[in-house]
Amino acid sequence: MSDVEISIRSYSTNPTPKPHTVYHIQVRLPLRSYTIMKRYSEFVTLANQLEHAVGDDIPFKLPKKHLFNKSIANLDIVEERREGLEQFLKEIQKSSDSRWRLTDEWREFMSLPGAGGKAGGAGGGGSSLLSSGSSNASLIMPSGRNVGDPVVWMDTLHEVKSLLHDARVCISDRDQMSATEARTAASEAQKCLVQSSSKIVMLERGLKELANSVGQGELRRRSDMLNLVRKEREGIESLASTASRNQAAADAAASSSRADASSTADDPDLDADRNALLTGGKTVLGTVTSSARRVLGPLAETAETRQLDNRGLLSLQTQKMQEQEDSLEEFSKILSRQRQLGIEINDELELQSEMIGMLEDDVDNSDGKLRRAERALRKVK
Repeated sequence: MSDVEISIRSYSTNPTPKPHTVYHIQVRLPLRSYTIMKRYSEFVTLANQLEHAVGDDIPFKLPKKHLFNKSIANLDIVEERREGLEQFLKEIQKSSDSRWRLTDEWREFMSLPGAGGKAGGAGGGGSSLLSSGSSNASLIMPSGRNVGDPVVWMDTLHEVKSLLHDARVCISDRDQMSATEARTAASEAQKCLVQSSSKIVMLERGLKELANSVGQGELRRRSDMLNLVRKEREGIESLASTASRNQAAADAAASSSRADASSTADDPDLDADRNALLTGGKTVLGTVTSSARRVLGPLAETAETRQLDNRGLLSLQTQKMQEQEDSLEEFSKILSRQRQLGIEINDELELQSEMIGMLEDDVDNSDGKLRRAERALRKVK
């Protein structure tokens, strides 16, 4: 969990059961942040638990305990202790010896996501968002992670988006591939769609479990994100089906064209028919006879076709078709760039949405602090 940021920027006084100072630990994960509240004695308990779990003396020092001065009445002592406790937590988190932060005691104290579906919350006392009794076998991913965990749920959603992106790339690149490569790309795209479908089902189950661990606003946001992913998968699946049908039709047409070209390349009767058509005559069993009158007039040839035989005309037609395909390829590249811009805009919108969600969490934390301060102020009055 090297991507976890820990800080203690504030503290408050809790009047029950007797007045004591609680320190507000802010934990910032890649996708969310939350605040937990601990008193000094809980830090001491944590240090003892870590020593017992690791079986070694803890090398990180807690700020000393003042026996004769009450810290709650001395702001200098409280501030000094705040800095010492913050340093204590940061040293554990950044230490090269990972034994201390891999213990269940550390994860429970920091409310970090871990085995059994624990996740960080905004409450105090290190309580987990998902209790062990609420774990359901249907929420366990093949990797062993519980999709009912808010962080694991978001990670799984990003995995689905990555699979859909890979499937879309495989489908869009088929036009520039050979027949064998196109079939391989289609198989990879189908594999990505199948995997994304199973993960979407797990996300739907996990979303129901998240109703007990996240706020209604966050739950609606995640539901909207899941609906967008589901619609994107349906669109890619439809695109894959259309591409497969087009590829099959193109293969059939190419096979038929090759068969016709091989059967007519050396046919002298067709040469005579061509000459008759171009000169306004008619053919009878391969023999050219001149016509006394012409109804529609002779068919004019262009400078490109005048000196060409059947093979030359076939080559010219192939060249023209290749030029058309090149133009379509350029148009396809333009569309691909537009699509990539759309994907980047969508990713940016999702990032902004996640940042708004984190801002909502910070606002909720600030609101809680204001409410506690108001209650404390009323008691002072």
